Amino acid sequence: MEPSRKHLSFHVLDSFVRDHIQSISEELETRVKLQGLSQTLHFILLELVGNAVKANLKRVYFKKHGYSLADPESYAKGIAEFMQAYPTINEEEYRDSLEDLDITVEITYDLNEDRLLIFVENNVILLEEEERRIRRQLAGSSDIKNIVEFSMAYGDETEGRGLGLAMIVLLMKDLGFDPGHFRVYNRDGRAVARVELPLSADYTPIRDRYRTEHPDAP
Repeated sequence: MEPSRKHLSFHVLDSFVRDHIQSISEELETRVKLQGLSQTLHFILLELVGNAVKANLKRVYFKKHGYSLADPESYAKGIAEFMQAYPTINEEEYRDSLEDLDITVEITYDLNEDRLLIFVENNVILLEEEERRIRRQLAGSSDIKNIVEFSMAYGDETEGRGLGLAMIVLLMKDLGFDPGHFRVYNRDGRAVARVELPLSADYTPIRDRYRTEHPDAP
């Protein structure tokens, strides 16, 4: 397999980006030759990109309406108002603000014969509360068998019930991949969602390599 790497940067999830996500998903299934991969990647990318754009819109909304991301009381009021307004927010109306603040989302995929790596990044870090909630939802989804079970046990209405993250875990399991290879974290001032799909029995996943190289790390 010829190695390849592609990158896409944007501000909102418009039709142009949706078409590219569809194209990327279909191209990767053709190259990896794994039936069902296109549909799975299409869902995963739309979910992760949607989450990233939503996080960026939240920051613009807070700035526009005078709410603080750092003050707990202000944050609680702001997030309640944002979640109520979010279904009717027109992303295009926020495009100029996102561009002015240089808040972007990026998709990168890196494919070779051993693995497929997909990164969805936005250039703002996860807040402590955001990271805590995501980790709780991912930990809760690791042993679930269906979405209803997850929703009953771990659903969180604060900023959405986390069902999309649980679906990513279930879809990875259905394709035979360890959902532990799906990670969300902060790195170098950016929020990163990484999907890692090993394609060779000889491949050592990133997290396993890190643990070997840093045995004393938490």
